[in-house]
Amino acid sequence: MKFYFLIVIFLITVPSVKSQVTKIDSIYGSIKRIREKVINLDNLDEGTTEYSNSIILLPNSLNLNIYDSSFSGSASEYVNFERFYNENGSILKHIWLVKNDEFYKSITYKYDDKNRVISEIDSSRNNLTTVKHYYEDFDEYTNENIISINLNSNYFQHTIKYYKDNQVIRTKLIDDYGNITEFINNYNENGKLIYTTLKTPETWRKNEYGGWSHGVHDSTSIVFKNSAYEYDDKYRLLKRLVYNYSNKNNYEEPILLHQILYTYNDNKTSVKKIYESGMISSFIYVYDKKNRIIEYHCCSDNISDSERVKKYSYKNNRIVSLQYITKDNNKSKIQNIDFKYKFDDKKNWIEIIKIVDGKEKSIRTREIEYY
Repeated sequence: MKFYFLIVIFLITVPSVKSQVTKIDSIYGSIKRIREKVINLDNLDEGTTEYSNSIILLPNSLNLNIYDSSFSGSASEYVNFERFYNENGSILKHIWLVKNDEFYKSITYKYDDKNRVISEIDSSRNNLTTVKHYYEDFDEYTNENIISINLNSNYFQHTIKYYKDNQVIRTKLIDDYGNITEFINNYNENGKLIYTTLKTPETWRKNEYGGWSHGVHDSTSIVFKNSAYEYDDKYRLLKRLVYNYSNKNNYEEPILLHQILYTYNDNKTSVKKIYESGMISSFIYVYDKKNRIIEYHCCSDNISDSERVKKYSYKNNRIVSLQYITKDNNKSKIQNIDFKYKFDDKKNWIEIIKIVDGKEKSIRTREIEYY
């Protein structure tokens, strides 16, 4: 069984940087249930009309953020879910629904007396995955054993996470053949992750046809630094470097696959991604004094050369308008998008109307029940 290393590393090791995801919707009160849905007012059904695996996102927060699809452009996104919370604000159940409000997928959670997840049941119409979490506490150390089983697909995975002072210091992934892949995290004195070491039994080997195969070939494991991080004197992330084996050097040793570089200048954060292929992508975020993103620029190091620009306006800490500018062959196209809100008596929004160039495009509705 093969693991998707880059995804796992991202989930367990990526350190935080200056917020590129600005919270814009703090929900007030003790929430028991939320039911949310987008109604497209267009006759044309453009964009996503149903859920796909690529847009099933784990619901980790009560808050919308500036990159929620509602606020990213003029297209009408697909949203249709119901979510239940316990009195600690943790999710008990998240249900995704399709257009006719029939069941599509759900995840149910149970917690221990420390509000840690001890059980997850991930179910769809014809599939069921159960995940059990077992914790052992030893002073500043905690071991977490995670058992994932799907009987439909004969899937099994055992994950062990080792924590020190609530930071993951080692993760072991054990597949159903007993193969062990390990990620070892190293932190500096300020608690910032500085590099991750990968130990894996999966190697590259040339086959009899002259091609390369990847997998467990023998009992040999390889160990190498898989990612590294650098910070400035304000503990902000400056570099994220990712290493792995590549056909560029016939898989002889790990090389730098891609790097992400962060530059901070007053109210701007620039992000540049450089890939092994030589491809470069650049983004610039501009913040106001409240650390809210007011401009997003893509895809150049210079604002004046931006191909796509998003400019946000706020009122009472909510996005009320977005100007979306695209440039092609020295011609600019501008869309003006406004957001009109309705609120309940706790000042939480219960309706957002998206208006594109003066025309109502979609309505996002939200029912909220409180404890």
